[in-house]
Amino acid sequence: MLVNTTTVVDRGNRPNVSQRVGLRTFFINDGAYVDPYEISSVKLFKSSDTYTPYDIFDDENLVTSVPLMAYQASGETLTNGSNFNVTNYTPGVMASGIYKLGVGDYIVVLDQTLALSGWDYTTSTQVAASSLSAVDSYVDLWTVKLNAGSKYQVITNDFNLYEDTFFAFTEPLLLTTKNKLMNKHVRFGEVIDLKVATEVTVQNKNITNAVQNIFKDSAVTDAIITIKKVNQDPAFDGPFAVISGGTMSITRDNTLIYNWDTGTITGGSTFGSITGTYSVQVTYTLLNETIISPLFYLTVS
Repeated sequence: MLVNTTTVVDRGNRPNVSQRVGLRTFFINDGAYVDPYEISSVKLFKSSDTYTPYDIFDDENLVTSVPLMAYQASGETLTNGSNFNVTNYTPGVMASGIYKLGVGDYIVVLDQTLALSGWDYTTSTQVAASSLSAVDSYVDLWTVKLNAGSKYQVITNDFNLYEDTFFAFTEPLLLTTKNKLMNKHVRFGEVIDLKVATEVTVQNKNITNAVQNIFKDSAVTDAIITIKKVNQDPAFDGPFAVISGGTMSITRDNTLIYNWDTGTITGGSTFGSITGTYSVQVTYTLLNETIISPLFYLTVS
């Protein structure tokens, strides 16, 4: 996935100890994405350090121990502040901030490619991301205030850092993929997640199940989508590209997701009706291959 213009590995895609890891959190209330009123900080600990909560939290369940790494939006806590804007993120500059990707969608980046440090304001201590250079299980603790009148609370997520993504073979890997568009019908004006399931199969007979599982967990990268209006009436031109090269999110099971605002479709004199048939095609990287899926079709009514 991209944070601003920088590629990071999602927490669910078996991140390596030497990569840029995106620790993403979604906030949902009553079935809708919402922005917390404040995000005070994000702090990283080993999972084992949280087995006895009183070592980490005070009597009000707020984090008081020195973390391995800490993030803050440059002194701001209100999520409508400019320092949460994702366009501020660049590696090495504002890299220990908290960034908003969308409504209710926030991220911090654990960057092991540079000497990244953060400041824990609670203990007045500088901490370094290099503290998370070991293969282990970790937690990210988000201290948030959901609305102006509420108290701070800590939301806990977990992630793992691996090194078993490195391996060697004596023959080329034979990988095949199969894609399926999960959406078949949308209504004009909807903002919908288009989901393309991706099944990765290792054809080499001498590859162990453990290695095959790595590709089931995380193999696809750099996914983009193209959506075109298909006109079956010869009186109109086409196909028209309404989305070209849109960046897609990738889940840990290689499902590709694109959030499509159908209300932004604009027609023209030769476009025909906005409703009708649209084609969907995804392009992604699998090891040294660039895969282009077959055309899938859906209806906008």
